[in-house]
Order: sequence, then C-alpha cells, then structure tokens
Amino acid sequence: MNEKALQILEQYDIRLLRSFGGRGAIMLETEQGLKLLKEFAGSKTKLPYEQELLARLEQEGVCQVDRAVPNREGALISAGEYDTQWMMKNWPSGRECDTHSEEDLLRSMEVLARIHQSARGVWNVGNETAGRLAGNDRRVELEKHNRELKRVQNFIRSKRRKGSFELLFLKYAGEMIEEGVHAQKELEASGYEGLRKQAMKEEHICHGEYIHHNIFVGRQDMAVVNFGHCEINVQINDLCLFLRKIMEKQRWNENLARRMLEAYERERPLSGEERAYLAICLSYPEKVWKLAHHYYNANKAWIPEKSTEKLEIFLGQEEERRRMIQNILRFG
Repeated sequence: MNEKALQILEQYDIRLLRSFGGRGAIMLETEQGLKLLKEFAGSKTKLPYEQELLARLEQEGVCQVDRAVPNREGALISAGEYDTQWMMKNWPSGRECDTHSEEDLLRSMEVLARIHQSARGVWNVGNETAGRLAGNDRRVELEKHNRELKRVQNFIRSKRRKGSFELLFLKYAGEMIEEGVHAQKELEASGYEGLRKQAMKEEHICHGEYIHHNIFVGRQDMAVVNFGHCEINVQINDLCLFLRKIMEKQRWNENLARRMLEAYERERPLSGEERAYLAICLSYPEKVWKLAHHYYNANKAWIPEKSTEKLEIFLGQEEERRRMIQNILRFG
C-alpha cells in the first residue's frame, strides 16, 4: 500500500490484515471484514441520500450493499494530501455476476425488483430537492441523441477520406436515424409522461448503473454496489439497461429474455405502460448512438478497430433484437 493510502487509513478505527489492488481501488482485508478504499469522485450533496437508501436496503434485507465506513470523526469523506478526498466502503464477498449464467441473471433480476419495491419514498424530500435528485427525462434524451446522430451523419458525409467505421456508419445511418426518430415519437405518444410524474411524486429511486459489474453473487446472498448514480426516475430504466447489456452478449436470446422478465415480475409485476416503455427503450439503437457519440467527441484521426467491430455486431443482431422486442414486449 502506498504512503497516501496509509495516511488515509490512519483516520479509521480498523485493523488491517492485508491489502491488494482491485477495481481501480485498494482492497483491504481487515478484522472488521473486507473494505474498499478509493478516491471519492461523486457528489457530496447526494452522498447522504445515497447512504440513506443503502441503509433502507440493508434493514429490509433486500441485498448486501457497499455502505460508506465513517472515519474516527464520523465523516464519510476523508481528506488526503493536495485536497484529495477518499472514501472507505464495506465490500461484499462473492464473485461478479456471470453474464453467461442463467441462474446468476435470474437472481439479479429478482434482486433488482426487490430494490425497486424498497426504493420508493425513502427520502421524503420537497419538490425542489426531488428535482435536484431526479434523472433526465427520456424524451429529452432521445431528442438530443437523434440530433447527434444526424450531426455525425452530416460530418462523415463531408469528409473526403473515410475509414471503415465511417463507411459502415454512413451506410446504415439513415436506417438507424429513422429507427431512433420512430422510438422518440412512440415515447411521446405513450404513457411515459404518467410514469415519469408518478416516479417524481412517489420518489421512485433507480440504481442508475445496474450492470453485471455491480452485482455480486454469493452462495446465499446477493450484493449490489456502486449506487453513486442513484436518482429519482422511472425504475424501468434500470431494467432496460441490464436487459439490453445482457441481450447484446446473448444475441437477443428470446427465451432467456422471457425468463429474465418472469424472474423480475415474480417480485414486482409490470404494468402495461411499463412494458410499453421498456419496449420503446430497447427499440432505440442505443449502441449506434454511443459509438457515434464516442467517435464525434474523440480523436477522429485514429478510430479504434473495436468501434467497427462493435457496430458490425450490433447490425448483425438487428433481426434478433427486433424479433425479441416484438414477441415478448409488444405481444408477449
């Protein structure tokens, strides 16, 4: 362990057994259990709300979480040299969720549903504070994404020399933009506004980054970490993110998707409006927008081959993606 970390460790009442690197942080085996020590880069304003949410999830036995460990002065943030800020968290045992293990995926969906049930009305804040803790309106996001897709299309058209990624993007940009605009129109005509208003009024809290890297599987218990992106929003956003990430790795396996949704609904059934919203979100070509966004905001003189490969994979799975959404969410 380096000198900076040792200096921070002195501010805590723990007895260190050994330390090792992991997850961009310092893992600490202590007499008080496994801890994670890392520079804090989150929001100090949101931190108390995040910890209140984690306390609720622990108290109700929903899952293990990574609550912050107070230092000797009772503070959650510890000061280091040169104005650096550090945080120590309790860290769960177990292994990361395996994206190719159906058992892991079904358990992860059940835990997500229980989180969504528990994470409602936790903060009880006024409208002004709730507004600050709220996530983005998906209608606004899709409008911005579609504008950026068109901007990237026009930019690449204007280039005299085009690489493999640019040629492939340009070939399918029109189709993807059309798909994106259609999803935007569907969203505006759907019951999304009602879902958003209900989420704001009842303070429905999302994890914000519910992906396999933040889910740990134990023999009996599950753990979910990194709630730093938690926000008041339509909770289907979590479900959409996790399902989309897994389906991209599983070639939009229709049978697996159905079992995953059934696992979620065993704990928390979806309304018709929620299923429709999930279908619209999954129908948006998110991967194409992400690749275009990265391309447009990065050094265009060197485009990683991986970007072309990712775009090819997405395009190669279009038929399976559309079929899965149609069969399970539109008419399932």
